[in-house]
Amino acid sequence: MNEPYYPFIRWSSEHITALVITIALAALVLYLGTKLKERGRIIICRILAGIIALQFLSEYVWRAFSDTYGSWEYNLPLHFCSFMSIFAFIALWWRWRPACTLVYFGVLVGSIQGLITPAMANGYPSLAFYVFFIAHGLLLIVALAIPVLTGWRARGYDDVKALLLMDAYVLLIIPINLWLDTNYGYTQGVPIRGTLLDYLGSAPWYYLWAQLPVLAVFRLLMLPVHDKNDD
Repeated sequence: MNEPYYPFIRWSSEHITALVITIALAALVLYLGTKLKERGRIIICRILAGIIALQFLSEYVWRAFSDTYGSWEYNLPLHFCSFMSIFAFIALWWRWRPACTLVYFGVLVGSIQGLITPAMANGYPSLAFYVFFIAHGLLLIVALAIPVLTGWRARGYDDVKALLLMDAYVLLIIPINLWLDTNYGYTQGVPIRGTLLDYLGSAPWYYLWAQLPVLAVFRLLMLPVHDKNDD
């Protein structure tokens, strides 16, 4: 299934519009979460979980019949954001604490980069453009809403645990990339120029140099969601 090529232009009106819509929807979900009682928050969690599941399944069915991203090796659900979608569903549906922790930290530091500097095969008004921003926008909304909707709070060394889980993903995906000659998790090289990875050396070593800066950001992210009973 062929699709006309539309070059993606960073910070174009379409890019900014997608970001504004995402932020507005996140603000709406946060507002509802603070106003509704527990039953209402559970309902929102289940609705968001259903939307994420539908988006995830629809995306990979579309990828199976589209040549936008190339052959099957490049269309497996092995990107970091794909795993975040799975854990976001688990966090929202079952409120599993490790999933909430990973999604909160992982999305706000990792996946949010996708919204700011999209590594996109096709720009607006292609279907790939909508698929990309819906997937990444949903993750940002969920990550921001998890403390409000699920009651999750960061405790102890949750930031370190999240970083170690992200490191585990990188270590596990490297041999898969070497086997399939792919670039999931961008362990073979930067997806595009103009990201923070440009300043951290070559792949995959830039993940090693990013450990302390990422952990510092995680510590800052803990401040607004820290469990006061954990002191």
